[in-house]
Amino acid sequence: MKYILLSIKFFVLSHILFAQETPKLDFFLGYGFYDGFTIGSEYYFREQMHSISLSGGYENLFRKEQETFSLAFDYSFAILKNSRNQLNNYNWHIDNRIVAWQLEDEFYLFRAVSVIPSVKRSIVLFNKITVSLDVGPSFNIILYNKRKTFEEVGWPYHIMPNFRLLFVL
Repeated sequence: MKYILLSIKFFVLSHILFAQETPKLDFFLGYGFYDGFTIGSEYYFREQMHSISLSGGYENLFRKEQETFSLAFDYSFAILKNSRNQLNNYNWHIDNRIVAWQLEDEFYLFRAVSVIPSVKRSIVLFNKITVSLDVGPSFNIILYNKRKTFEEVGWPYHIMPNFRLLFVL
């Protein structure tokens, strides 16, 4: 884990030091099906055509007996460019996300990893606020499960639809 974090720091610092353009760092908050209520940061590079992000999520609002934690790493690249007022606005992206999540309720404890390829659409609301929606399938890999009672039988599906709505600041 230490080597992965060191590699990410080296990657980000090399782009900051040697890039021709000014890199951009944004913060976001939102809601996702596997992420729950999420907060994170996104770093753009190569004329804002590529980005990486790291986020964490938590959910315990809608179902008081169910609790979800998540940690996500994301790589995104632009596919369509919209030029307006001499500015390049990349509104469509292909998003590749890996989410490590834990779901615990009164019947089960699941720890899983989801690989989520998706299409992301960004809409600029104001000068500094962007709304982003991404939709795609989620491929789930269960790493650990514990059955707490024998009252209910269930298992997460291996492929599920996924969505995420973000406000980028």
